[in-house]
Amino acid sequence: MCACLRKAQEEFRDTQVKAYVSLSFADTEEALLTSNVTFCTPLPDVRPYITDLEGVTDAAVAEISLEDCSAWP
Repeated sequence: MCACLRKAQEEFRDTQVKAYVSLSFADTEEALLTSNVTFCTPLPDVRPYITDLEGVTDAAVAEISLEDCSAWP
């Protein structure tokens, strides 16, 4: 995820792109743990990818920015 954020900055000069990492249980009988990573750039005239990040209750979701990646080499 951090490599993709860095590449977005290098290739597209996009420093605002965010990665949303989610972990949740699949809605199946086995309830397998699933994960997803979604990348998007916030735009002024478009609703956020997740409007109430703190209010999500059916998954663990983290919003990661390029600045957050500085902690990981």
